Parts: sequence; structure tokens; C-alpha cells
Amino acid sequence: MIIAQYHRESAAKGDDQIAFENGISFQNAGRHAPALEWYADVKPTGGRWDIQASVGRVSLLIALNRAEEAAAVGTQALKRMRFYSVTLVAQTSRALNVAQGPLPALNLCRQALRHAAFQQSPHLWFSAAAYASQCGQFGRSLRYIMSFFDSCDETFGGDLFSDFDFAPLWQHVQDEARTDEELASLRALAVHQHRSLVAGLRRPLSYESIGHVPPVMRRFLCLNLATMTWVPRPDASPAQHATFQTWYDAVRQEARQSFEHAVCKALASHTATSGECA
Repeated sequence: MIIAQYHRESAAKGDDQIAFENGISFQNAGRHAPALEWYADVKPTGGRWDIQASVGRVSLLIALNRAEEAAAVGTQALKRMRFYSVTLVAQTSRALNVAQGPLPALNLCRQALRHAAFQQSPHLWFSAAAYASQCGQFGRSLRYIMSFFDSCDETFGGDLFSDFDFAPLWQHVQDEARTDEELASLRALAVHQHRSLVAGLRRPLSYESIGHVPPVMRRFLCLNLATMTWVPRPDASPAQHATFQTWYDAVRQEARQSFEHAVCKALASHTATSGECA
């Protein structure tokens, strides 16, 4: 039987820290109902423990298919937060995307990115680019991808080529009817110093991408709540691991080829020199 790991009588920790850590303990044990109760027990002060507990609540509620509630929890927490939390913005935008569609999610990311404190976050630029792609705002999506390239490093968990939110963008850039702005963005991305780094960011499948996974594979995937990504279950067989990896690699390769083809065409239309498409 799982019981609360920390007690109110602790002199070393305040009640809010204890409530948060008990929430984490129950969440890690797969006891979602008591985890939500402990997270909700943290006082809404806008401080550290409140924001971290709110992130936990939002993530759990999304996983439990209670996205409207998750969006409400996250939105209220954003109004009272006393420091900038990229994770809270990202998870709240994810809840909005699931509950209401990509436009409210995009608008929240855009609002956050007006603040200097968020503008060095590859996570938010990545999320904003994905929602812009879903909204058909392809020029904006490419501009945000440029900002993602500018700010990204090896610590970020986003994979540009395995996230299905970018599928509309990759399809669009294959077309000839691209604006001058889109062509300029593609040319800039082609020669960006972080191009190879981004290409190498291979990460697990994003939460939103599960709808594109063949049903036969969904049965042996589970959601990692810490990263909000789909991974094979611990009891998945080696054959199931191999099947999923083969499918994942094919999806990723197709998206990357679309991107590479698009940037090469953009360079070719601008008197590209030999070797720029390598």
C-alpha cells in the first residue's frame, strides 16, 4: 500500500513543499487521484511549490483526458506566478491545444514570448512553431523554427522531425506556392550554424503525436509523465521495440527529407553555390 511519504510534522520542510513532494511520490507510484489531491493542497501563492504543483496537476489531468480542467488549472496558475516558468507555459499551451485547438495554444506561446525571460527558451519557440504549423501559419512557423535554431542546445527534448504537429509545414514547403518570406526563412535555416545539431536531436514521440501511431503499436506504448512523451512499455517485447523503432525512424526520415529538399530548392532559387545542400 502506498502512503504519503512525507508528514506534516516535518520541521525541515514547509507544508507546501511536503504536499508537492507527496504529489510527486504518488504520481511516480501511478496513484493519480491522491497525487492530484496533494498537488491541489499546495497553497496558491504563485511561488515555487505552487507553480511546480500546478505543472504536475496540468500534466496529470492531460494524461487523464481532462484537458479542459488542465487548461483552467494552468491558466489560473499563470496569472499568479511570481517567476517565469517555461514548463508551466508549455504544459498549459499543450492543454489548450488538446481542449480547444492549436490557435489558443499558439496565442499563449506568443504572449509568453513577448517577455525577454522566455525568449531564450528553445522549448517555447519549438511549441509555438508547432502550433503555428497546425494553424496553417507557415511563415510564422518557419520564423519560430529559426528562433528555435538560434536558442537550441543538446539539453532540449524536442525533435523537429518526429513531431507530427509539423506535418502540415513539411507538406506545405514541398509546394511551389511559397512566399518570399518563407523562401528567405528556408535559405537561412539551410546555412544555420545549429542545423546539424537540430538534425541530431532524436527524442521520444511527443504526446500530441500518438494519434498518428498505428493502433497495433499503441497497445505497447506508455506515457512518460515527466517528459510527456510516448515510449515502449517496460514489458514490451524486443520485437515490439524493434517494430516501433523501425516505424519511428521511417517517419523521422521522411520529415527530414522534406525539410532538406525544401531548403535545397530555396537555395537553388537564390543562386545557391555548390555544396550548400550537402
